[in-house]
Amino acid sequence: MTVATLRRATVLERSAPMRTAVELVLHEPEAAVAAKPGQFFQLGVDAQHTLLRRPYSIAWANPDLGRIGFIFSVVGAGSAWLGAREAGQPVELLGPLGNGFATPGPDRTAVCIAGGLGIAAFVGLVKGRDRLGRRTVVLLGARSSDWLLPADRLRGAEVRVATDDGSAGHTGRVTALLPRALHDDVELFMCGPNEMLLAVVRSCRELGFPLERVQVALETPMGCGIGTCLGCALPARGGGYLLACQDGPCVTADRLDWDRMDGI
Repeated sequence: MTVATLRRATVLERSAPMRTAVELVLHEPEAAVAAKPGQFFQLGVDAQHTLLRRPYSIAWANPDLGRIGFIFSVVGAGSAWLGAREAGQPVELLGPLGNGFATPGPDRTAVCIAGGLGIAAFVGLVKGRDRLGRRTVVLLGARSSDWLLPADRLRGAEVRVATDDGSAGHTGRVTALLPRALHDDVELFMCGPNEMLLAVVRSCRELGFPLERVQVALETPMGCGIGTCLGCALPARGGGYLLACQDGPCVTADRLDWDRMDGI
């Protein structure tokens, strides 16, 4: 886990890659070098009535250009403030924080299953594997086609899509695509709503796919991001709790007590 550093980044550009989402591209060379897929930063906000930084997964980083990208939804005052940043304006970064993905070996296929904005955690992972010439399959689910991150943002991966309304790909839940994707050479990665994570775990158990080969990027709400507030505690297998900000956000699924995760 990388030691967190407080940094001052500069906004380079802002765009809307999918419905309700903002992509913010920041320039901060040291952060871009330090960031690993699956880690997160706490982004400072200066909106009225906001006290805490906002935690966002690293979508991607380009160390050569000193750029780092975040893709997030605008759901409140803090994210609205960040989503309105213009080119040239500063944004405070604390991080990188937490543990990123453990990348599988060259003989393994990475299957990433994402619901909605959960795909943001996988953009950098896909880019890195594409550079190495390694096979990646992305199972991407959303309510409708306009909630999907465009497939060209996942260049190098085989993208399979599911939408609740049938406007793109399979009609129904993205977890319906999972059985055909799981093989002996697969390492599974997942990120999305808790309901989706629970469904993936159930499918893995039914199919006999070992949970120690499933990595989950946890999206539990975080306050401090450094293990002080204990607001991101999740039930651990065998008792006790894991802190998503320190033990995760990326952990193998066998470390969590999924029976106690239901309803969180």
